[in-house]
Amino acid sequence: MKIEYLRSLTSNTDSAASKLRRGMSFEIDDCKFHLKAMTRPDYQPLVDNKRIIEKLQERITLTNMELITKREHTEKIIKDIKDIKDLLKETEEKRQREKEEKIGKEMFGVRMRWTKIILFCNHPVTGELKQSFLKVHKDELLPSVLDKAYELMELAPHISIERCRLVKYDYSSEVMNQSFDLDEYQYQTIGQIMSVTRYLQVFLETRKENETFKKYNDGGINLEVSVVDLSTVEVVPAEPVRGELGWTDGELKQHIGEEFSINPSCMRIVVEEYNYINNVTSVHDVSIVGGTLKEVLYRGKRANPINFKQLLYVSSDPADYQKKYKDSLMYRIIDFHINSITLDITIPPGPEATPTTTNITERGIIMKIISINEENKGKKRKIQVQVSNSITLDQLKEELVPLIGVPPTGFRVYEIKKYDRRYDSDDEEYELGGLDEILMNIGIKSGSELIVRLGRTVLQEGEKRIKLYLLQVNNTEFCTFMMESIYAEGYTQVREFKRQIIEEAKEQGIDCVLELDKMRLRDKKGVSPGRVYLHDELIDTYSTYKYRPEKMKHYTQMQVYVIRWRPSQCSVDPIEEIILDKRYDPKDFIGKVMFVKEKL
Repeated sequence: MKIEYLRSLTSNTDSAASKLRRGMSFEIDDCKFHLKAMTRPDYQPLVDNKRIIEKLQERITLTNMELITKREHTEKIIKDIKDIKDLLKETEEKRQREKEEKIGKEMFGVRMRWTKIILFCNHPVTGELKQSFLKVHKDELLPSVLDKAYELMELAPHISIERCRLVKYDYSSEVMNQSFDLDEYQYQTIGQIMSVTRYLQVFLETRKENETFKKYNDGGINLEVSVVDLSTVEVVPAEPVRGELGWTDGELKQHIGEEFSINPSCMRIVVEEYNYINNVTSVHDVSIVGGTLKEVLYRGKRANPINFKQLLYVSSDPADYQKKYKDSLMYRIIDFHINSITLDITIPPGPEATPTTTNITERGIIMKIISINEENKGKKRKIQVQVSNSITLDQLKEELVPLIGVPPTGFRVYEIKKYDRRYDSDDEEYELGGLDEILMNIGIKSGSELIVRLGRTVLQEGEKRIKLYLLQVNNTEFCTFMMESIYAEGYTQVREFKRQIIEEAKEQGIDCVLELDKMRLRDKKGVSPGRVYLHDELIDTYSTYKYRPEKMKHYTQMQVYVIRWRPSQCSVDPIEEIILDKRYDPKDFIGKVMFVKEKL
């Protein structure tokens, strides 16, 4: 039935379906026509599109070329601008640099025309060496610079400017190099008269009213002169003196004679030289060598004599001057002076000694007493002595005999070794042995401390030396060394040894009241007290001496120290001693402690 219906639609040309089908067929045919036409080369729409595309492509190409050209032009402009900027910057930097260099040269020129003076002056009132800085122009005249220095040092109204002058000065060697007096240099500038550098050392020298200035010449030599006083056997500390390299020995003596007010006609001059290779100092006489001062002092030496000081020793004594140098007293004094060490020695009471006592022998000077401290007179004395660095222990003891009052065999010498107090270490004593040993060879050097203790140096057979320490339980330093003694081991009874201690303590001036029945001997174990020795026992060990009434009567007894603690007061009472009759009986101990408590 469906088929029939569909056939009726196609046969009926007026039906809607037929019309629709015809329209669609027409559209299909039209499309076919156009598709067929488009495949032909002469199809106008296609030709137009191709033409348009070609024109667009040509326009795009031209546009790209224009853009490339513009970009290249722009890059060139940017590069030109950068080059111009770099050129302008370089030009400006060069201009600025040249300007700065010009200013720098101008400033340098200005600075170079100025100098800073390090000014020194001994103030006429206080005598103090003052130091200050003074900036002056090199073209300033000397009087103007003197005025400024005078004002800077504040010398008015203490001294007038007419009594002042400027001197080229060497502070390190404390020597005046060249003087500038106004009558000779008043019209010259500071730059003309001095080798002006950035810094200059100048001394503002003053004089007394009726005094005249000494003249100092540039290019001289710095000397240190030490006068040797033969009468007192003293070498006076050296003083700086300015000399001239061209002086003869006679001119040098004349100048030194004027400086130190001594006679130049019998003056002996000795030069000190130090050998750096052998580390040895030596002296030699140059009084009659001849030649100029430079030739005498610096023959064969490359060092410039102007740059350092030369030490001279001088003496003026007619009798000593006639002797050969090595036989003269001056030689002995100087040889001892440069080849000696200083020792601090503690000695027991003895004969009085005169300070600065010096014994001069044919061998030279062995020892010289510098000072004696008598503060602990009657107990001990401290002396400072100067001894030859070649002195032996035997020679030192011989020199000390007049000060101690006993022969060399009656005392011993110890070196005191000091330790760093930060480590709470006590000083220790070491006995010096080897009488023929030179002190410097056994470690004794200048500044060493020695102590002399009385007692025989040689022990007989069976004898031993014992150290005695004072035990004071209530002192901070409860165990201190008191003295040494000698006992016969196995033969010396405690009671007799106590009597010996009392006598020896008196002889040595030990400040302690000793009584036979109020002193105790006991072992010393480190810093702790050990067993107590009774009167009828024999000494056979190192002991500690203790001063208190003896309570122990038998060796079975035991001595104990008791300290009472008071909590309410946060304190302790002084140490008390109790004697236990029964060592291991607690009741005896408690009873003795309660007795002490009741007594307190």
